[in-house]
Amino acid sequence: MIAFNEQLIKLIKIALPSTVTIYGTSKDLTSESQGSGWIYAPDLVVTNYHVIEEMAEPLIIKPVGRTELNGKIIGVDPSNDIALIRVENLLGTCLEIETTPAQIGEISIAIGTPHAYRESVSLGIISGTSRQIRKSNNCTIEEMIQTDAAINPGNSGGPLINVYGRLIGMNTMGPAETVNMAVPAETITHVIPELLDHGSILRGSIGISISIEQIIKDDRVSSIVCVKKSKGTEENEIQKGDHLISINGSEIKRRIDVMRALNRETIGKEVIVELLREGIEKKIKIIPGELKK
Repeated sequence: MIAFNEQLIKLIKIALPSTVTIYGTSKDLTSESQGSGWIYAPDLVVTNYHVIEEMAEPLIIKPVGRTELNGKIIGVDPSNDIALIRVENLLGTCLEIETTPAQIGEISIAIGTPHAYRESVSLGIISGTSRQIRKSNNCTIEEMIQTDAAINPGNSGGPLINVYGRLIGMNTMGPAETVNMAVPAETITHVIPELLDHGSILRGSIGISISIEQIIKDDRVSSIVCVKKSKGTEENEIQKGDHLISINGSEIKRRIDVMRALNRETIGKEVIVELLREGIEKKIKIIPGELKK
């Protein structure tokens, strides 16, 4: 335990310079608020969208051990609660992003500014994965990480790291006390490049709603993505009850796989949907429209 504690202290000393506190005044200039963030690149900070949603620009960015800097919002994804901020002269230590999905039982460390206490750290484990939470804007965030590391108001936007000092998620408040959630690194990795290029996220739609169902195959339980509703037309042959296998060659096993397969590049272009209907595999060609927000 002593060796673990010493290693933990070293780890936190290395990780802290990759974090920032974000301050701002409301757009109507009547109130002030603050949250947390982390350094993605030498001039880029990532945080939760809800942290900066009501803040007037410029934002005030306070890196650890350095003077305050101004920040400008350059991209937002409300549906995943992610925002990207440009900070000139930031020059901080970039936080490495973990490429392996978080595992239940894995040690997790939350860093941020809860209740205005800067550079605060809490320790816990990954309590669950593949969680769904519904935000106040009615968006459902998929594949969230659940942790019992303490996350309080002000922690939002800060990093959740593992014992290697790599980002495994971005802290956000959960649905109940002691049930805390983080946007997974996998989602952040997919979203940030599009925010850098376009400033927003666009997704295609093929006129269906989906659900996850459990089936037993070869004495094992597995999950499938099932079509719950479909706007069946001559142009859209997908039917209620179809099981999705792939979209344009991308395997579909989770709801989030559908969203990622129907990226902005697919809008208005023909895609091939492979599905299973009553035990028979079919391939259907369809042109996605833009998903309405």
